[in-house]
Amino acid sequence: MKKILAFAAAVMLLGGTAIAQKEKAVAEKEVNVNYVKDFQRQVKNPTHVEWWRVDSLTFKATYIDNEGSRQGMVFSNKGSETHYYVDKEYYPKTIIEKVNNDYAGFTIDDLWVRKMRGKMTYQARIVKKSGFLWWKKVKEMKKLNFEVDGKFINAE
Repeated sequence: MKKILAFAAAVMLLGGTAIAQKEKAVAEKEVNVNYVKDFQRQVKNPTHVEWWRVDSLTFKATYIDNEGSRQGMVFSNKGSETHYYVDKEYYPKTIIEKVNNDYAGFTIDDLWVRKMRGKMTYQARIVKKSGFLWWKKVKEMKKLNFEVDGKFINAE
């Protein structure tokens, strides 16, 4: 009985995390063939490619480029955008301060530079987690958009 309860708790925990993050890992064959072709045309020699379903019409590919940097591309009926992930030690101070001052209980989960139609901006995914130690799950998630100089644009 204890094993069944532990298993059920683990399934609920993992399911809750997946729901909070909204994105679901998918096999490349489940992705719109045009998105896959576009990705292959734009990105040369990627490694560790993972595909994610964001919603019914939007997919994201994350990968390591040939210089060892983590990147991503989002494909939708609106076009594609490239994400250049930023390491924590390089997070702009203005973005950290905005999260700390205006979003109590949230932390920056990921930060990337977005490039779409020649325009570059920052986007931060911030999360509020609940639980303890390693059993924390995402309770709430927001995306914050910033100009490249760190000026706040909006929250999604």
